[in-house]
Amino acid sequence: MEHKASAKGSGLVLLLIIGILALGILYYEAAPHIPILLGAMVVTLYGFKLGYTWGDMEKDLVKGISHGIPAILILSLIGTLIGVWVLNGTVQTITYYGLQLLSPSTFLVSTVIITAVVAIMTGSSLSAIGTIGVSLIGVAYGMDVSPAMTAGAIVSGAIFGDKLSPLSDTTNLAAATAKTNIFEHIRHMLWTTIPALIIALIIFGVIGLVTHESAADTSQIDEMMQVMQSEFPISIVTLLSPLVIIGLAVKRFKPIPSLSLGLIVAALTTFYTMPGSNLGDIMGAAHFGYDAETGHEAIDELLTLGGLDSMLFGVSLIIIALAFGGLIQGIGIAAALIEGMKNALRSRGNTIASTLASCLGVNIVTGEQYLSIILPGQMYEEAYRSHHLHPKNLSRTIEDGGTILHPLIPWGVIGAFVMTTLNVGMEYVFFVFLSLVTPFIALFYAYTGWTLTKSEETQEDSSKPNDASKNM
Repeated sequence: MEHKASAKGSGLVLLLIIGILALGILYYEAAPHIPILLGAMVVTLYGFKLGYTWGDMEKDLVKGISHGIPAILILSLIGTLIGVWVLNGTVQTITYYGLQLLSPSTFLVSTVIITAVVAIMTGSSLSAIGTIGVSLIGVAYGMDVSPAMTAGAIVSGAIFGDKLSPLSDTTNLAAATAKTNIFEHIRHMLWTTIPALIIALIIFGVIGLVTHESAADTSQIDEMMQVMQSEFPISIVTLLSPLVIIGLAVKRFKPIPSLSLGLIVAALTTFYTMPGSNLGDIMGAAHFGYDAETGHEAIDELLTLGGLDSMLFGVSLIIIALAFGGLIQGIGIAAALIEGMKNALRSRGNTIASTLASCLGVNIVTGEQYLSIILPGQMYEEAYRSHHLHPKNLSRTIEDGGTILHPLIPWGVIGAFVMTTLNVGMEYVFFVFLSLVTPFIALFYAYTGWTLTKSEETQEDSSKPNDASKNM
């Protein structure tokens, strides 16, 4: 006989899981895979205690993985695409011209803006990170800018653009979960995302000025450009593939067909940019990646990347994390934790703060951004209604706590994607300033009442729809 998971029991299991993750990842510096597997074993034992059978929990594992199939396919496609991009000279061309156009002191700021524009047009943070993000990492190597900082700037821009794009799946999901209009949701998101972006740009600007306050030594950049020009095809033809992907995204094509067509274009342009190449060379680069052997250490490190094989770390992590998340959801741990927090709510401010905490908690425990939107969105809908808060307040909050905080979880889908695609370690999370400051802005609004909108049925009866006194 199955028993409902209790908030107390679920809390103890959560603390044990956090302890396992902290010990394995932070203390022993292990990859997240095994600690998460150990955590899943703990959850399985708790599931047996509640009366679930292995057959029940196996179904939950499979269901959890099924949510990540699109992300796994995108990750695999981007891996093959990057391998061909390096073979045909796309990454080299963008890096070459980027080194000419971008300044070391403003590079991080420019990175945020460029990635944000691409993410808005494509509606996908993953596509922005996996395409223009890879090229910007290449420019960072040439300018001797920290790859971890650059990854933080790339993710900050990608998340910002994703949140303000009506093409984004998570943006549409948040609006649908909270039962509000997508464009009304996006407009309401501006109150948190714009200030967060400004703060992030200021921080990156200061870092750029401080670390490159003197005249930059361009000798290394000049040397890299010379090597690239002599060893690789630098041609505008190589830009056809990324332009096709961006163009299709603007036309609202889905990421998988867009990336697939971009891969075909990249393969065809290889025959032009690399005379003598054959289909076997292209398939080899797509599967195993490109192995640069120019003799220039920085360039070889930069361009030895891509391929389906290089994505297996991220793919395996996504599978394990999503299976774990499916198990957490299936036996009721996530719902019990959120219900326990919800019962303690007595004010608007606490309701929003609890929503943010719940979204973060689901992200930490499951590593799944869709669940971090859906579960709190469903659980807190009645609480927002009881406080006469418009549904767009809920949709904004589950985005602020769910999607925007998701990149800070190294074992989450985006975290695994970033580490695998950009070839950086978990330290990148300390530089995703947009995600780090957003919850504080959301909390400020929560407890002051500023920007909070009352539900439509109560607005006419109040001359002060954002009365801060009712949030304390």
